[in-house]
Amino acid sequence: MENTNILYSLVIDYGYLALFLALVVEGTGMPGPVEILFLAAGYLISKGQMNFLAVALIAALGNVTGNTLAYIIGARSGRVFVEKYGRFLKITVKDLEGMDRWFSKYGGMTNLISRLIGLPRTPAIWASGITRMDFKSFFIFSAIGDLLWSLFWTSVSYLVSMQILKIDLIGKTYPWWMYFVMLIGFVLFMYVVWRIFLWMKEKYLT
Repeated sequence: MENTNILYSLVIDYGYLALFLALVVEGTGMPGPVEILFLAAGYLISKGQMNFLAVALIAALGNVTGNTLAYIIGARSGRVFVEKYGRFLKITVKDLEGMDRWFSKYGGMTNLISRLIGLPRTPAIWASGITRMDFKSFFIFSAIGDLLWSLFWTSVSYLVSMQILKIDLIGKTYPWWMYFVMLIGFVLFMYVVWRIFLWMKEKYLT
């Protein structure tokens, strides 16, 4: 309960920065009560101190950043680690070969679905790096899954806060052009992030 209160307070006190950094950690596959982060953000949205789309996009960007960091670590060191200590984890060479085949064909969709389901998320992220599945596919499908997941939890948290505070939803809409500008900004930012991570992949994984 104390850790939950700390997470809630961090978002209340530091807003977007705390949300982004916490979602980076969560994006690596680390478990945690991230719903609390969204509840805090939902409260701030309902009070007019944070923007709905900004919360959803920043959370998604934090998550995909964490996903990519985990991919890079898995691609650089994970394969060697599993080959060396896999017997303790009941992972055989045949298992690794099967993982390679699966993620080369279905890795992208596996990451997207696992993000939405939740439970297989961590294995899918690290297996993607260990098998060195196509990075572009990993990034795009992970980003889509992260965005859908982030939009869902931002919406739920916002609606919960609005219900608790009994705030009129009609008075909290935004002009259409704001959504368009934020969408364009998200696409451009994702492109820049993808180019940076692609450079990191070429520099450190080849």
